[in-house]
Amino acid sequence: MVYANQALATLIDTPLDKILQQPFTQFVFATDLERVVGYYEARLRGEDVPNEYEFRMRSSHGHPIDIRINVGISIADDGTRTSIGTIKDLRETKRTMRDLARSQRDIESILNNMPDVFYRTDLQGLVTLMSPSCKEVLGYEADEMIGQPLANFYCTPAEREKILLAIQEGKGKARLVEACLKHKDGSKVWISTNAYMRADEDGKVIGVEGIARNISERKAMEDKLTTLARIDDLTQIYNRRFFYEEADKLLTVAHRYQRPVTLLMLDLDRFKQVNDTYGHRAGDELLIHFTQLCRSTIRETDIIGRTGGEEFAILLPETELGAAFQLAERIRAAVETNALRLDHVIVPYSVSIGVAVKDATEMHIEKLLSQADKALYEAKDAGRNRTRIYDDMPV
Repeated sequence: MVYANQALATLIDTPLDKILQQPFTQFVFATDLERVVGYYEARLRGEDVPNEYEFRMRSSHGHPIDIRINVGISIADDGTRTSIGTIKDLRETKRTMRDLARSQRDIESILNNMPDVFYRTDLQGLVTLMSPSCKEVLGYEADEMIGQPLANFYCTPAEREKILLAIQEGKGKARLVEACLKHKDGSKVWISTNAYMRADEDGKVIGVEGIARNISERKAMEDKLTTLARIDDLTQIYNRRFFYEEADKLLTVAHRYQRPVTLLMLDLDRFKQVNDTYGHRAGDELLIHFTQLCRSTIRETDIIGRTGGEEFAILLPETELGAAFQLAERIRAAVETNALRLDHVIVPYSVSIGVAVKDATEMHIEKLLSQADKALYEAKDAGRNRTRIYDDMPV
């Protein structure tokens, strides 16, 4: 365990400093240990295993604690896999569901107190029952939703259809279907729902019943992890790996429809001297400054990535060689005339640029980068602070 919050320490009644740097399995109830370890090892191997499941953790006194874990894998650039998860205390939910089976009177109590949203609709999709928890999740009072088409509260008709299709394919039952709903304030709310066809005493289907859980926080965490996997932390543009992926997709489309694509390879001149003279903070600020200049110059359809320490690449779809050269010169001139100002100190710098255009053959980004890189180093050898075109280089 390399990170845990205080909520976990409270859940298992164990001081936080006694949790960190300990195996997670130390806190799993013995009878569930084999299954949890099996899922964990299979997930790290990249196998398809459930991301959400229930088991029991062990308190400091040895008592079992019913929980549901939602877990995923974060993959670093070096391939290191880290397991990241959130844990939900199910003890109250388990007790609630047992009470639900006892009497109708208890059902009303449960609906008033359960954190998840319990709902029912008739065969026309009109809401016939909604638990008060909808107020916290969606901002509506239950009375505001009852009698309304449930479809009105989904972000798009496709989100509602997704659940209905899952019920159909599950022969009347759908489990853990994720969908996007509209909060009363207009924001988006992600839910995970278990739903099933509800029948009367004669077995005739009379509607749909389900329980929906707010998973917006989990979705936000997933989005953040996705962003971290794609974006360079310092400059907030694509990192090398994701730039390569997106560039290859664009090149494939360009080849299929025989459309022009040009690549710029950009390298800040004597960047090490900036670090040595002004410090590494100045070097970081310079990279950010340069990135902002580039983004203010290129189009929204162009993609830019940081491919090395002070090395960048820009892929220009629907751009012929001449237009690409002009853009490169605008970037170079902008750098030359917009020195970085840092703590009342002016830090001048320049950039060398290599330009390569995709030919008629099918081409991957590595080949185009190699051509632009050769042009870039021709610009460096010619004295820096200039643009060179790969096609113009002598054979």
